[in-house]
This record gives sequence, C-alpha cells and structure tokens, in this order.
Amino acid sequence: MSASTPTLIDRVRGKSDVTLSTPVYIVTLALIVLPLGYLVYAALQTDSPGSPTSEFTWDNITTVATTASYWTALRNSLWLGFLVSLFSVILGVSFAWILGRTDVPFRGPLSVLVSLPIFLSPFAGGVAWVLLGSKKSGLINGFLTKWFGEGAGIVNIMSFPGLVFVMVLAFAPLAYLFTLGPMLNMDGSLEEASRVGGASVFHTMRKITLPVVLPGILSAALMVFVLAAEMFSIPGLIGTAAGYRTLPFFIYQNTTAAPPNWGGAAAAGLALLLIMLVGTLLQARATKTSSRFVTISGKGARPVTLKLGRWRWVAFLIPVLYVLVGVVLPAAALLLTTFLQYYTPNLSWDLFTLQNWETTLASPRFQIAVQNTIFVGSATPTIAVVIAFALSYIRNRTHAPFRATMEAVGMLPVAIPGIVFGVGVLWAYVGSPVYGTVWLLLIAYCARFLPHALRVISSGIVQVDKGLEEASRVAGAGVTKTMRSITIPLLKPTVLSGWLLLLIYCTRELNVAIMTYTSKSVVVPVLMWNEMSAGAYQKAAALAIIESTLILAAVTIAALVFRVNLFPRGK
Repeated sequence: MSASTPTLIDRVRGKSDVTLSTPVYIVTLALIVLPLGYLVYAALQTDSPGSPTSEFTWDNITTVATTASYWTALRNSLWLGFLVSLFSVILGVSFAWILGRTDVPFRGPLSVLVSLPIFLSPFAGGVAWVLLGSKKSGLINGFLTKWFGEGAGIVNIMSFPGLVFVMVLAFAPLAYLFTLGPMLNMDGSLEEASRVGGASVFHTMRKITLPVVLPGILSAALMVFVLAAEMFSIPGLIGTAAGYRTLPFFIYQNTTAAPPNWGGAAAAGLALLLIMLVGTLLQARATKTSSRFVTISGKGARPVTLKLGRWRWVAFLIPVLYVLVGVVLPAAALLLTTFLQYYTPNLSWDLFTLQNWETTLASPRFQIAVQNTIFVGSATPTIAVVIAFALSYIRNRTHAPFRATMEAVGMLPVAIPGIVFGVGVLWAYVGSPVYGTVWLLLIAYCARFLPHALRVISSGIVQVDKGLEEASRVAGAGVTKTMRSITIPLLKPTVLSGWLLLLIYCTRELNVAIMTYTSKSVVVPVLMWNEMSAGAYQKAAALAIIESTLILAAVTIAALVFRVNLFPRGK
C-alpha cells in the first residue's frame, strides 16, 4: 500500500471530524457571515434598511476612499489604538509578573484590586476622570487651587495625553487577565535552569518568561488594540474636546445624523475592517509555531516564586499606584456625584441628596434594563464559549476540512467596530420576528464577542500538550470522553476566564446595543449613555455603580460555583 494512501483509521477519523465540525460551521456562518454580508450590502445602498427607495451605489465607498477627513480619522484611530495597546500591555504584563511570579507583599489582595477596573464601564471611567481632571471644574484642580492658590491646577484630562491615560487605565486589566494564566501555568524549571546558569531575575524574565507567554501577550495586544481603535464613547467625550477625531466616532455621527448616513457608516466600517484583518493575520503568523509555547504537559508544571530582595517593595508600589489612580479615585468621584444635586468642585452639605437614587431605582425603564442586562449577560457568554471551544478544538485537535478558515471566520467580528457590526445586524434582521426584541441583542452579542472567547480559549488550548490527549485515545477513550476527562479539566481556568470576560463585556456593552435596542430591549449601558447625553451625570453615575455591582456579584458567584481561584494567593 502506498504511504500516501489513507488507511481505514484515517478515513474513519476523517468522517468523525466532519461530523463534529459541520454543525459548528453552520452556526458560526449564520452568526457572523450573515451580518457581515448585510454590512457590505449596506455600504452599497443609498438609503436606510428596509427602505423601498434604496438603490445600488458605489458612492459610499468612493467617498470614504477619497475624502481626507475619513483618512485622518482612520489614522487617528490606529495611532490611538497602538499607544493604548502598548502602554496597557506593558502595565498588564508587569502586573501579571509581579503578582503571579514574585514574592511581592500582599499579592492576593492586590490581584483583586488591580482587576477591579474591568468591572467598570470604560465610558463611566471616562466620565469619572472628566469629573476629576477637567481643567476648570475638575475635583483635582479644585483641590489644588483651594490649598495652593490660583494657577495650581495643572491637570487637563481633556487632551490627547488625557485620552490615552484614561483608556490605558480601562484596558490594562485586560492585558493582565490575558497574561496571568500563562504566567501561572508555565513550567518553573525553565526559569530555575536560567538562574542556575547565573542569569539575574530580570534577565530570566526577558529571555525565558516573556517569550514563553508570548501567545498571551500577543492576544492581549491585539484585543486592546481593537477595543481601543473601535471605541467611540471615550474619544467622543474627551478626544473631540481635544480636537482629536477618531473614525468610530465619525461613524457614530453618521448613524445619528438627520437623516442618518447608513451607507457611509458601513463603508467606513469596511475600511477599518481591512486594517484590522491585517493585524489579525500578523498575529496568526507570530503564533504559528504554537508548539514552542506548550506550558502544560505531563511532567507536572510547577511555578516558581521569584525573590526580588530589596526590589520587592519597589515592585509593590507599581500596582498600588495603579489601584489608587484607576480604582479609588474614579469610584470615589462617581459615588460622590450620585449624591449631588448638580456637579461642582465647590462642595457643601446642602448639595447632597438621595433624589438621584430614588428616581433611578423607581424607573420602569431601569427595571426592564436590569432584566435584559442579566439575561444577555449570562446567556451570551455560555453560548459564545461553547462555540469558541468547539472551533478551537476543531482547529487544534482535528483534521477537519476548512478548520483554519472557520477559525478565521470566527475572528472576523474582532475587526469590526461594534457600532458598525450593529449596523450589519440591524440590516440583517429588520422585519424578522427577533427584530426589536432582546433576542436580537443575544444574537448580536454572541457574534460580537465570539472572537474574544476564541482568543482566550485558543491561547490556553495550545499550551496543553497533545500527548496527554493522544495517550487517552490510545487507552481506548473516544473523542468525547477524552475531551471530558482530559482537555476540559485542564482548560477549566481558561474556559472560566473566557466566560467571565464575556460576562463583563456583555453587561457593559454599548456599541452594538446602541444600534439595535428598542424600549423593550434597552439595557443598562444604553440607559447610562442616554443619561450622559442628556447631561444627567448624577443619574448616569448611579447607573455606572449599579452596573459594576451587577458584574462584581455575577463574577463572584460564578467563581464560587466553579471553585476556581482567579487570582494568585498572597503570602
């Protein structure tokens, strides 16, 4: 028999792979390709979705390709995404190394505190820093002026450095979350060998630790870049005041104009899609040789706690300073604002009131929004993680046809600004039974956040040595039993991290929801946006605190139920 002729085992395994992959492929295509197809369709139309007068045109694409303002906004978005990604990853990796691998004091409590900003909506955090750092009315400058006189207020958050600063505070915990797992799972013998060879702690980190956890770092960099480049809320709040206009906010203005320019928004989104696809392909190329990054094997990985000596207190100050600036000050500003009749840096007791809380909690729209938020916040992560795990397993553990292509399809929404993907969903489902219901939000959220679940789970599955699963198959276990007994238990922390990450995203998601919601499907982030747009910062701050409380409660309950420790324990 020729060596190239498939054996009976190969043919049986091939049929099994096709049977496993086919339903996953169908669901993925329905979730993603349909809205993206309608997004392209929208870019080639002259009118709004469902309009009988809409006609085919190339004008939208031509306008985007030839208008200088679009290109300037695109460059601004990419530069902003690069800077935010760079500084966020530097901070996140530093936190993961300090809190996950060193003997810094109070590691456990600091791990929890550093992660807290992910429970706060980035837009709410931006509002908090506007209240804190506005040049004329900010609390910080008001305090400095009161104690040191006129001219002492030097903080100006309404600037480009202020925009980058606020966004880095919001996204650094995501980079920390992405790199913490690989840091804890890597085999400590590699670092021990380096130290025995005479290398210093920092040389070992640079030559051994960082290269081994490179997939997590690259995944974090890509995610933060995309989230920062696609965001319209904080750049709209701070960037426009600083004269810095980004493409997502440009698109948002097109969709909210009178009349809205749906075709122009869709065409601009396609332009950003092409740029993001290039970044995704570069990351896939960088992580192609995944076997270099195996950190969980049958040898029994044992993480090593590195002793920093006199540097441990210096390292301790890095996360402490971040907690003060990224957690304590914004939370205090938001909480304070909820009790004010109107915002002013000149505080007095007669300004305080409970009216904002009473009005917010008694509102029927608020009660509907909370119910909808809880529903999509719990259902979306469950569905998306199941699909992401199936796609990752098919891609890395089977020989199913088109497995790499389908994983790429699953990653496509990461390259689309959420508000633009919402346009595609709107065009795809207008007139259908789910249009205007919370089920449309569920469909849109599953497609929107599937790439993030894919990145988390894929970065974990490549770290599991295939030999463990092969040993199970040789012992007679089938694919399902091997997955249940070997793969899933080893990936339990990774899968839970992905689920919790999506829960957080869904609970605070604004970009897609702002395009697809109705009065019956409103969610808390949209309600908060409406209050902020109306200038009711006190009520918006109350909603931000309620939203953060919902996320904290859900994450805590889930962590207790699954009995997984998400943070390293301090000594």
